Amino acid sequence: MTSKKLGALLRSVPPATATEEPEPPVAISAVGMADAAIRPPARLGAAIEPEVPLQVLIPASIRKQLALKAAEEGKSLRALVLGAIRSLGITVTDADIKGKRGRRGV
Repeated sequence: MTSKKLGALLRSVPPATATEEPEPPVAISAVGMADAAIRPPARLGAAIEPEVPLQVLIPASIRKQLALKAAEEGKSLRALVLGAIRSLGITVTDADIKGKRGRRGV
């Protein structure tokens, strides 16, 4: 495989690891998002609340520190961030933190 073909192939596949380059911001409509942010998560027996993307641009040094903290605590970055959001007094359940994918490699 020539390097030109390899380069094209690598560009077509999403990266498997975190990079230092920030991803371009994604435009998300704010209509209805305020209600989703305030409303407590769905409980057992109720319909499962859909998850929505949240993207913020932060300095690369802070991103590295978050990754190290998550690795030290054996948590995903999602679990670490949701735990921090819970510490602000926002309702976040253990099921929200665990997510749908479960734990891998443990």
